[in-house]
Amino acid sequence: MKDFTWWNPTKVHFGRGTIARIADELEAAEIRSVLLLYGGKAIFKNGAYAQVAEALTQKGIVFPELGGVRPNPRIDKVREAVARIRASRIEAIVPVGGGSVFDSAKAIAAGACYEGDAWDFFEGRKVEKALPIFGVLTASATSSEVNGIAVVSNPEREAKTSMNSPLLYPRVAVIDPSLQFTLPETQTVYGGIDIMAHVLERVLDGDAGVEMVDEQGYALIRSMIRLIPELLEEPEDYEARAEYAWAGSLAHNGFLSCGRAARGDFSSHRLGHSLSLLFDTPHGASLSVMMPAWGRYLCERHPTPFARLAEAVFDVFDGSEEERALEGIELLEDFFRSVGAPTTLRELKIEESDIERLAANASAGGGFGVLKNLDAKDVLEIYKLAY
Repeated sequence: MKDFTWWNPTKVHFGRGTIARIADELEAAEIRSVLLLYGGKAIFKNGAYAQVAEALTQKGIVFPELGGVRPNPRIDKVREAVARIRASRIEAIVPVGGGSVFDSAKAIAAGACYEGDAWDFFEGRKVEKALPIFGVLTASATSSEVNGIAVVSNPEREAKTSMNSPLLYPRVAVIDPSLQFTLPETQTVYGGIDIMAHVLERVLDGDAGVEMVDEQGYALIRSMIRLIPELLEEPEDYEARAEYAWAGSLAHNGFLSCGRAARGDFSSHRLGHSLSLLFDTPHGASLSVMMPAWGRYLCERHPTPFARLAEAVFDVFDGSEEERALEGIELLEDFFRSVGAPTTLRELKIEESDIERLAANASAGGGFGVLKNLDAKDVLEIYKLAY
């Protein structure tokens, strides 16, 4: 294992009936005015809005609202929120929603304390100050409730990229798994695949010195393979929802990166981001398509991490290392199909003529990847494999 410092300052309240604690935490921090940020109708349907509003009202906390954050969130909504905050006395942001709402909240938190354009942070500007975030999670997938990362799209520049700062960790995250009972099946599936991808991108990065950490990752993947079908069958199974939700927080909160030479290999996310940006593909669907294609492209030259995955998750022990690696990728793809996720670009209604545009967008910032640094030619071949 390599030397590391692991730090996660987010305080998590987890369980049924925990939403009111968000107001307790704000009161303890002496915060009297917050921006209540959310997406669409889901938080009204699941009761989260009513519970948050009641708790804030009882504490005398003022909460001007801004809805309309969309999946694959965009910079225009961030700019709208920043303008509102600059014209007010808002002291903190309360995102109520899933990863898109939390990601937007982080960009807003930084942008509100900066005189320039919030997009500057996605082009490398360091965050020097940010409003505090006290959030309520209603859909698990991204771990955004417990990390300092935000991913936002800028359609004008055909860019979807991330910012990352220790100042953007939510101060408090409330996770009540029962709020996720009403999630659509596709959201349970795609959120679960995103959770799996965050783990896979660690255990498949080729680092040979973190076997113990990898074993924790394999356990999370096995759990998700069990939990997603269970929740499709029984969406109000609280125990399964709770395990799913906590797996979501563990997958990308940093602990699986401990001891690694790199944080992980996020090539599949990079490839998927271009699909979401250019074709508005759901994030989880982009991953169910691109991760197996990326694996097939690399497993012949780098079979070891894929073979270890096949052994630890799918009990594949026969054949050569390369054969085990390929079988593991096929079994992962089979699982994605079994829960209704797409595994080819054709299923996403992407035309073969779109592949070069996708590849150009994904490789616009230069090479990327840890297991292999992917150049433009590699990227094009992976999209072709995904078709």
